[in-house]
Amino acid sequence: MASSSLLGIGTSGLQAFQSSLNTIGNNIANVNTDGYSKQAVELATRSPQINGFGFTGSGVEAVTITRSFNAFIETNLRNSTSSAAEFEAFHALATQLDNVVADSDAGVASSMQRFFDAMQDVADSPSTTAAREVLLNEADNLADQFNELSSWFQSVRGQANSAIKSDVTEINRLSSAIAELNETIITDEGRSGGQPANSLLDRRDVLIRDLSELVSVTTLRQDDGSLNVMAGNGQVLVVGNKATTLETFIVAGDPNQLGIAIRGSGGTLVPITEQMSGGRLGGTLNFRDRMLDPASNSLGLTAIGLSQFINEQQNSGMDIDGLLGNDFFKSGQPQVQTLAGAPGSVLVAFDDVSQLTNNDYKFQFNGGAWQLTRSDTNQVIAMTGSGTAADPFIADGISLEVTAAPANGDSFIIRPTRTGAVDMEMVLASSRQIAAAAPVRSLSANANTGTGVISSGVVTDIDNAAFQATPGQISPPVLIRFTGTNSYDVYDNTNPGAPVLLEGGIAYDAATGGDVFPTPGGIDHGYSLRLTGAPVTGDEFSSEYNTGGIGDNRNALLMAGLVDNKVLSNGTESIGDSYLSLVTDVGTATKQAELSSLSQSRVLDQAISSRESTSGVNLDEEAANLIRFQQAYQAAAQIISVANELFDVVLNTVRR
Repeated sequence: MASSSLLGIGTSGLQAFQSSLNTIGNNIANVNTDGYSKQAVELATRSPQINGFGFTGSGVEAVTITRSFNAFIETNLRNSTSSAAEFEAFHALATQLDNVVADSDAGVASSMQRFFDAMQDVADSPSTTAAREVLLNEADNLADQFNELSSWFQSVRGQANSAIKSDVTEINRLSSAIAELNETIITDEGRSGGQPANSLLDRRDVLIRDLSELVSVTTLRQDDGSLNVMAGNGQVLVVGNKATTLETFIVAGDPNQLGIAIRGSGGTLVPITEQMSGGRLGGTLNFRDRMLDPASNSLGLTAIGLSQFINEQQNSGMDIDGLLGNDFFKSGQPQVQTLAGAPGSVLVAFDDVSQLTNNDYKFQFNGGAWQLTRSDTNQVIAMTGSGTAADPFIADGISLEVTAAPANGDSFIIRPTRTGAVDMEMVLASSRQIAAAAPVRSLSANANTGTGVISSGVVTDIDNAAFQATPGQISPPVLIRFTGTNSYDVYDNTNPGAPVLLEGGIAYDAATGGDVFPTPGGIDHGYSLRLTGAPVTGDEFSSEYNTGGIGDNRNALLMAGLVDNKVLSNGTESIGDSYLSLVTDVGTATKQAELSSLSQSRVLDQAISSRESTSGVNLDEEAANLIRFQQAYQAAAQIISVANELFDVVLNTVRR
């Protein structure tokens, strides 16, 4: 039982105020210690002693030492730390991407412009060797530029992968440290009868705050004083004194894509990448999935579009040696990655490049049916066809052929344009192979007396048998003979001395003119001819292979015009627009990330300020408390002195 004597009361004050002074001194000593929460001794009146005349006080006692802590403010600080780190990481990586794609030297915009300018120079002077050599060099440089930019994208992807590995390692370290502290706190608080282990609690809060910089964190306090820690969208990292170990793994079929997983029962990897959000790790994952992947796909789309449409037009022309044009470029093909099922059981090819998007897709068989969804939004994409070789599935410019019987759960990742830029290559062997001329030409007979005019001819289908049957010829050459002012016949003119009638009595209106092919009877030789004016009976026109047409520039003009033609995105974008969209999208996302980073940085500053105002050590306040408790200590000492004097008085009285 506590003593109610004056000496006991004074001694209790000395002990309580000594503890307060020690605590204040500890606060002052830790004013610059990261994560330290100021502490205070809680004092309480000792139980009074009952006497015949009432209760007599017995002094004061230190009940506990508490830290100044507000769970709401601490949670807000963690969330602010996580958000600020997320946007900072995203912005840092996005800025690198933006600086390169928009750079006039590192980007491909200037290289594309030089290529099309050189194509125009060939159109202006199709027989000039120097102009052709410049075009060939610019084509090679353009392909190299696409390759280099795509390789740089890959280096950024490698940088992101390194950051993911590093962050996962650090998350594991912090999780283990938190679990160890949980165990120590449980032990120490149990040993002390439930007194808070303030320093350990501060250390644990600092570790959790450090963890929140890497990934968003939520905590759940347990009755024993431990904290369970969850990351992202609920992935458990710490339960009591047990920590979950995260691992990185290479995503199936893609050596450049890292995922995050935990070990399940039997040692099986369980992917949890989609559950990891917030913090530096979340910012890196968001950059990779929402900016780098679409940008890589968009770059590939531009490269594929340019290669495809230049090749189509080049194939529709005639080179300087009178041969049909060969491909100008080689570009990448759609990628198929097997998630579940048999590799190679799905074949993907381009169906219509003009309808391609920069999306990736998931192709999955469930419930006895195939379904195509966008990887980023899970939006279902409508398909036509049945998936066979004769009738493949068609969607968003690609065709999908299923070559083996599927099982429920079979799934594949389809990336139509990812490798378009890295695989692009200029494949013409010689500048003589540049197909500047059109392979068809038309003629008007010198003996014509009417005012009829025939167009020079435009190739519409170079794969038509008329071009492919005999190299260097149109099979057959065509003769058009007017049998009156309003009708004409079409002949096979292989033998000009005895042309063979192909179709007769074709109506003609001089007021509107008319296209020769396809004829009313369905004859189509893969090129178009248009008649205008007013021919008279006996007037003749003909078409033939453009042999010796080295000065012809019609096909070069068409290739030069592709830079502005709306040939991509369902006829809404030109090749130049496609790359400009990439630059714009990256620039817009980077600016938004910058604004978000600045905003979250200010929010974090406010959260830090709130914590400091609640838990931080204020030296002025501590100085005032130091004086207050010093005076209280001195007063308690004076009580003991008075008690001593009273004892001496009593002692001296007895001695008398």
